[in-house]
Amino acid sequence: AIQYLLLEAAAQAHSGPAMFQKAGEFPAPESVDLPLSDQARQYYKTGPPFLQRHLPFWLAILLQQLMVLLIPLLGLLYPLLKFAPAGFSWAMRSRMLRLYGELKVLDDALTHGSRANAGDLAARLERLEERVNDVWLPVSFRPLLYQLKTHVALVRERHAAILAAESRGRP
Repeated sequence: AIQYLLLEAAAQAHSGPAMFQKAGEFPAPESVDLPLSDQARQYYKTGPPFLQRHLPFWLAILLQQLMVLLIPLLGLLYPLLKFAPAGFSWAMRSRMLRLYGELKVLDDALTHGSRANAGDLAARLERLEERVNDVWLPVSFRPLLYQLKTHVALVRERHAAILAAESRGRP
């Protein structure tokens, strides 16, 4: 950036005609003791960079530096944004599946467990139902929530039927 700025200043100060030179002879990419840098060669070919031609120097340099940072960042963000919907869907489904896992444990305890802890099972089922009612899901995932609520109600009815059958004396 400083090389471009110095070349621009030299062109403004020395490009006019003088006693020992014609107009436009200096600065020029002529052979000297030191080789030309890539930036100087580019300046003599095309002039200053696009941003420096159209914006103030400080803003052009700031934008060039930001582009150096943003291009790799966008290269990383694009795949992440591409897979974000799948990750979000997985997160929502896993929330529901954890609750289904707890329901399965309660259902198994109800089916195969001892009848002595029926009150404990009813309390655990009540807590699970409260947690299910407190779950927030986006609209597109609400059918999963309503299915889970239906299944909790089925387990509750089954539990009540088993308790009613036991109170009548049938196993």
